[in-house]
Amino acid sequence: MIQFSNVTFGYANRATMLNEISLRINPGEYVAFAGRNGAGKSTIARLMNGLLRPTAGQVTYKNYATSNEDDLGIIRQRIGMIFQNPENQIVASTVFEDIAFGLQNVCVPTGDIERRGTEALRQVSMLDYRNADIYSLSGGQKQRIAIAGVLAMEPEVIVFDESTSMLDPEGKEQIALLMRELHKEGITIVTITHDVEEIAAASRVIVLDQGAICYDGTPEELFQNEYRRIPGLAAPFVVEARETLRREGLQLSSSLTLEDLVVDLCKLR
Repeated sequence: MIQFSNVTFGYANRATMLNEISLRINPGEYVAFAGRNGAGKSTIARLMNGLLRPTAGQVTYKNYATSNEDDLGIIRQRIGMIFQNPENQIVASTVFEDIAFGLQNVCVPTGDIERRGTEALRQVSMLDYRNADIYSLSGGQKQRIAIAGVLAMEPEVIVFDESTSMLDPEGKEQIALLMRELHKEGITIVTITHDVEEIAAASRVIVLDQGAICYDGTPEELFQNEYRRIPGLAAPFVVEARETLRREGLQLSSSLTLEDLVVDLCKLR
């Protein structure tokens, strides 16, 4: 679906950020990109829908290339972006007006705007806030409105670029849960994150270091032993707890969920 072919990228007057990156994101995947600050995670996100263009190599979505100006419209409709600060995506004063704005820009008929906007608000559990003043909402609610605006465009992929990093724990959990729900509904999810719990929730993890891919696999494999060799990457709480208990001689599974750890412990009683 999304293909990076020998992609190199460097900002002006700076060292190369990405060096000959090749990867493929397939339909229906839930992919987390991890790595230290400056590893190139957000650059990868912006390359996916043409906000940035490669210095060398090619980024494609299906048969569309970000290097082709005529392809960018369809790419950006099909690959939605959710940024760190939701206010950067807000353009109107009320919730439904904000969602309708993007649809109006691509000439969606009025009746379809109503239908698609209402369905998007339902998907993010914000239908009751349809006429609310956006700036009266919490950070987590604003982020859900930003997601609704993207959902109304009916994307195949949504890229979350550190979208929970500015939220309180409750807001962070709400957005993380929404990501999982959207993935179950068939949307391909890509998340750029430092949060190890978000990484553990993905089906695939790609870790960047010094402009290259240093790990590409499942979170279970990553948090068995691989994470120890990757600078700046910690383990989720459940992994640390599991390893501590194993050192005490308890036989436990390698699950990454707290619920499964509790089940394992109950079985040992």
